[in-house]
Amino acid sequence: MHVFNMLHSKLDSVDNLEFGEKAPSKLKKILKNPLGKVYSEEKIVPILKRTRKRIIAVGDESGHALISWGIKPFLWIYDGKIMRKPISYELPLPSYFVKNKKSSISKQLKSAIDDSISSKRSSRIFVLGEEDMAALYAIYKAKKEIVIYGQPKQGMVLVEPTPKSRQLALRLLNMLE
Repeated sequence: MHVFNMLHSKLDSVDNLEFGEKAPSKLKKILKNPLGKVYSEEKIVPILKRTRKRIIAVGDESGHALISWGIKPFLWIYDGKIMRKPISYELPLPSYFVKNKKSSISKQLKSAIDDSISSKRSSRIFVLGEEDMAALYAIYKAKKEIVIYGQPKQGMVLVEPTPKSRQLALRLLNMLE
C-alpha cells in the first residue's frame, strides 16, 4: 500500500474518536496562525474556479465571497456574524441548525459536518452561537474537499486534505478539553 494511502487509512480508522468540546487558551493561541496557505482574493479565485474538489467554506464572509465570485461551496458553515458582529446580507436557508459555543466544537456541529461531507448533496450549516472552531474539524474530516476560511486582516486560508494537514488537525483536536 502506498504511504499516502496508509496514512489516510490510519486517519480514517480513528474517525470515531471522542474529542473534548472546549478549546484551552493554548489551542486558541495556536489557531491564531493559519493552518494553510493565506491567499488574497486575486490569487484564490482562479485556484477555486479550477479545482475539481468539493469546497468547504467556514465563515459567513468566506461563503458569501465564494458565492459572489460565482463559486458554489459544497458545504458552507456560518453563524450570521463576521468578527462577532451581525451581517448585513441575507443568508441561504440552512440544511442544518446546530448549537455551538464560542471556542468549541459541539457534538451537534461534528455530526452535521460528518453528515454533510458523507452526502452527495451540498449542505449549509447554520450555527446558533459560534462557528469559530469548525474549520479545524472540517480539515480533519476532509478527504475529497478543500477547506476555506477567513484569516482576519490577512485573507482567505486554503487547506488541502493531506495526511500532514489532517494529522495536524487531529493533534489540535486532541487538545480540546
